[in-house]
Formats: sequence, structure tokens, C-alpha cells
Amino acid sequence: MIPQSSRPGRPAQSVPGRGRSRELTLAVGAPAHGGHCVARPADDPAGRVIFVRHALPGETVRARLTEMTSRTWRADAVEILQASPDRVESVWSEAGPAGVGGGELAHVALDAQRTWKRWVLADCMRRIGGQEVADAVASLPEASAAAAVPVEPMPTDAAAQASTSARRRALAGTATRTRVSLTVTDDGEPGMHAFRSGTVLPLHRLPLAVPAITEIGLLERSRWRAHYRPGMRIEVVAPSGGEPVVLLDDRILTAQARSTGRRRVQEVVDASALGLGELTYSVHAEGFWQVHVDAPRVLVERVVRAALGEDLDRAAGSRVLELYSGAGLFTLPLAALVGTSGQVLSLEGNEQAVRDSRRTLHDHPAARLAAGRVSSRSVRELAGSFTGDRPDVVVLDPPRQGAGREVIEAVAALGAERIVLVACDPAALARDLATLLRAGYELGSLSALDMFPHTHHFETIAVLDRA
Repeated sequence: MIPQSSRPGRPAQSVPGRGRSRELTLAVGAPAHGGHCVARPADDPAGRVIFVRHALPGETVRARLTEMTSRTWRADAVEILQASPDRVESVWSEAGPAGVGGGELAHVALDAQRTWKRWVLADCMRRIGGQEVADAVASLPEASAAAAVPVEPMPTDAAAQASTSARRRALAGTATRTRVSLTVTDDGEPGMHAFRSGTVLPLHRLPLAVPAITEIGLLERSRWRAHYRPGMRIEVVAPSGGEPVVLLDDRILTAQARSTGRRRVQEVVDASALGLGELTYSVHAEGFWQVHVDAPRVLVERVVRAALGEDLDRAAGSRVLELYSGAGLFTLPLAALVGTSGQVLSLEGNEQAVRDSRRTLHDHPAARLAAGRVSSRSVRELAGSFTGDRPDVVVLDPPRQGAGREVIEAVAALGAERIVLVACDPAALARDLATLLRAGYELGSLSALDMFPHTHHFETIAVLDRA
């Protein structure tokens, strides 16, 4: 999950050279993974690389250095001297230079954001995955003549962009987050962390949050401020199956700021495209769930069809191994479709998420839900529980750092006919794809989804078949 916040990382080192200018004029080049662009001094095209935020490829900007180490220089664009035609008025100015993290592309037109992400995806495939991965992606029909996979809009955002309302078009990509994370400042104000900093900055707007969150008034209403304490963590959840809840450290409050014992929320996913109608999930309020309002439905449709094939009438009896299964987003439709003659064996490291899954899937005997760390050993042990010699398909949705070489090699050694890999980081995807290709799998398709508009993040789904 990518919340509407910037998690505190290591504080940026101060820029040395007190008394010297900390600003440079930069010529901005291609995007780099992480929300920056690669830039160099405008008067020295072969000069030092500086990673600059809040800029666009092709621009000339005045930038203020924010970090200088022996390996990396970083800067924020503070004045645009020559603007890109893709620059727009930011939908979230508080995430601009010297502001909070989490909205680093808010100044970029939405279509251009997807082009940015397509470039980053192609660069990671080539630079991190290697030539074999880059060639495999470039040969896919969806890569077309550009030799790069397009980044697709989510349905709500595409509809907003196609609207006849100029205001709705301008706000496309906003009001889509169903989860928001905040931290209380030392002055008792709700805010978010500054980029790469432990400093919390107060906020006045939450433009990426769904209306159900913004309407309860977390930023301005006194009934909430009475509960805030400096340093307090605020987690807001707007489930599809009920009113929002607010977590204040270890307390849970209703949308009216009253204490409640309700620690679970209900999520409803429309799976009618799979012939399953609405699927209902029980999720702990502190548990993981996809944050874009469209993401659960779109991912369920894409991943389940990739795993079981387009002809879902033939899915009965299939054997599925699912790793990093979370709260059962994919487990439930997979179990429903393979039926009592099939098997879905899942493994998840978070015990609370497994308890959630068990509540959701108690009527599905085809599913066996295991709690434990995903490792090469646990993969082999779980796969040995299948009726038959191996699973037909492996579905895995690892955390941001990816599954890693040892787990991927163990998955490949099972010999499943198909592997469906969901990844939220293109660098991790590139590494895991390289391992799968070396193990003898072929890349059948790759799709990229713009599930985090106005940030540099996006989701990918890779489908691989045994050669």
C-alpha cells in the first residue's frame, strides 16, 4: 500500500558550504525511479548528475540543493525558467518544494504522469533486469512500436479525464484514496512528514482522499483536535462496506469521533465480470487493503483471469499456490472458481491478515490458509501439500522489495505451468523477472496500472509460462 503520506526515512544531510550559493540552474533530463528527474548544470551538460524533484523532462529550472553526499546530490526545483507543456497547476501544492512527500507528480498532467511511469518501467527492465528482460518486454504485443508497456489509467480516473466538466477533468486522479496516514505535529496539528525527513508539516487539504474521508473534517473540526497529541499516528480507513473509522494510536473512533469497539471493516468487491457477483471481505481496520477505490476490483479481474484463463468454466479442479496472500483479495475468487475439486493453498506472513482471510473464506473448503514467512523452504513445504505433483499456477504479490532470488528460484523449481507476479516496484519486478527467465519461464504478458496517480508509484502484473 502507498498511503497518502511520506513515511519518515533517514533525515537528509544538510548542504555544506555555509555562505555559498545552494541554488543551481539545471537542465532537466529523463525521469528516474523514485519521483526524480536526472538533471545536470545548464552550463555544463557533462557535469555532475543531480536528482531533482518537482521538475519535468526538458525543463530548465532554478533548483535548491537539499542533500549532498559523496554519491548523490538532490535538489528541489523552486523556479521554472523554461516550462514543459506537460506542466499544470499542482493539484496539491502542499506536496511541492519543501512540502510533504506523497504527491511528487501533482504538477504533471495525468497523461504525462503515465508516460513518465512508462519510461521508468522500461528503464528498470533494461538497467536492472538486464538485456534479456528488456528484450522479453519489448517483444510483447502490448509494448508496440515504443518497445515499452503503457501505464493504464484506473476506470474512475479515465472517466474523470473524459468528462465534459473542465473542473472534473482538472481534478482527475484526486479523491481516490480510501486509506490515509497522518501524524500530529508538535503543535497538535494533523500533518505529514516532509520528504526524506522526520519533520511533520501541518496540512490544510487532503486532495487525494475519497470524499468519505475529507467530509469528516480531520484537519479542521474541533471534535477531532480534542483527541490529538503530538507525535500521534492517525490512520483513516474508508471501507466500501460502511462508514469510515479513524485509528488514533491504539484507539478506534467512528466518523463522528466517538470511541468504538469495531476493529473490523467490510470491503465489497464487484466480481461480476468473473461471474461471482459481489465478494465480501472482513478486514482488520489496521490491516492492508489496496488504497485506490478501483484497485480491488481491477486487480481481482486481471489476476484471476491471468491465473485461471479466460474460460473460467474450465477453472474447476485447478490447483493454485498463492504467496503473500494478505487478507485474501485473490484467495476468495480463486477458491470460488476452482470449486471443491480444486485447491488453493495460500501463505501469508501477517497473522492478523490470515485471521481475516479465515473469516472471509470459512465457507470455501478448497482454500487452505497458512501463516508464516515466505521462504524457499516454506514454498517447497506448502507445495508438497497439493494433491498431485505440483500446482498448476502460482500467484504471488510480494511486498515492495519483491520476492527475492531464493523465493523466486523455489517457485520456478515447482514447475507450475503459469506464474502470475504482482509487483508495486519496477526495480523489484525487474530483478524477479530476470530470475524467472533464467529459470526457463517465458514472459507472456505485462500490464502496468496507474493505481497511485500524482505519485511516482504504479502496479504491474506479469504473466509467465513454463517454456
